[in-house]
Amino acid sequence: MSPVPAPQDASAERVPTVVADRVDIVYRVNGTGAGRGSATAALNRILRRGKAEKAAGVRRVHAVKKVSFVAHRGEAIGLIGSNGSGKSTLL
Repeated sequence: MSPVPAPQDASAERVPTVVADRVDIVYRVNGTGAGRGSATAALNRILRRGKAEKAAGVRRVHAVKKVSFVAHRGEAIGLIGSNGSGKSTLL
C-alpha cells in the first residue's frame, strides 16, 4: 500500500488567476442622439473633431465604475445586472 501524500500548503493553491482592480470603462458618445446616423450628423462630427468635446457635442458615459474582484483557480464568477449595466463590457 502506498503512503498517503502529505497535504500541501493551502496558500500555495490560492494563487489568483484573474484580478480586476478598480476597473473603469468610459465611452465617448458623439452627439445628443438627434439626427443620429444621418449624413449631416456625420459631417458635423468631422468638422468639430478638433474642438473641445463639450463644444463638439461629445459626452462621456461610464459603462463600468470601480469594479474589483479576484478569482482563484477553479472558481467561477457570475455577473448579474439589468440590460445595459456593463456586464459584457467588463469581460
